[in-house]
Amino acid sequence: DDPGLSLLTSHGFNIATAYINNVPYINPFMSGTLGIGGVNSVPTLALIGTGNSFDTLCLSWQIEINNTNIPYNQPYPTISLLMPVSKPFTKPDFFALNGQRFSSNTNALVLRSYHNYFDTLSGTSNIYFVNIRYDNSSGSTNIAFSGLFDGNIGDSILITKGRFDFKIDAATLN
Repeated sequence: DDPGLSLLTSHGFNIATAYINNVPYINPFMSGTLGIGGVNSVPTLALIGTGNSFDTLCLSWQIEINNTNIPYNQPYPTISLLMPVSKPFTKPDFFALNGQRFSSNTNALVLRSYHNYFDTLSGTSNIYFVNIRYDNSSGSTNIAFSGLFDGNIGDSILITKGRFDFKIDAATLN
C-alpha cells in the first residue's frame, strides 16, 4: 500500500524506509568490492552520555531517496532517532524495549542536511519497537530489532510510515 517503501519485516534484513514530505526514502545499498556482493547500510546504535539523570539512546542510519534516477544532491544523508534512557542503560535494558511504544513528548528525530553537512534539523518522533531479539542464524551472536516510527520537524517536514528492521553484532554493544 505504500509505494516506494519496504514492507515491515522482523528478520534482521537491514532495511529502513519512511516518507519524508511524501517522498519515499530508504537506507542505501552499498555494493561490494568490484561490484560483487554488497549489503544495505547498517545503523549505528549508540548511548550518548549526558550530565543529567538520563542518557540518550541514538539509532542512526544513512538515507536516500528511493529513486535511482535522482542525482547525488539529495536533501538528507542521515536520520537519527533519539530516546532518553535512564542511567545506567545496559543490554538487558535495550531488550526490555521490546514491544514498547514511546511518544513524541519524550523522543527526538534529527535529519542532517546535505546542503551544509553540519546543519541538523531537529523535531519530535514516535517510536514503537515491534521486536528485539538475539539472532544466531549467521553463526555469530547478533541482535535483530525492528520497529515503526514517525515524526515532524516543525510544520514543514513530516516523516510518516517509517519502519526499520536491523541486525547488528551483539559484541558492538557495551
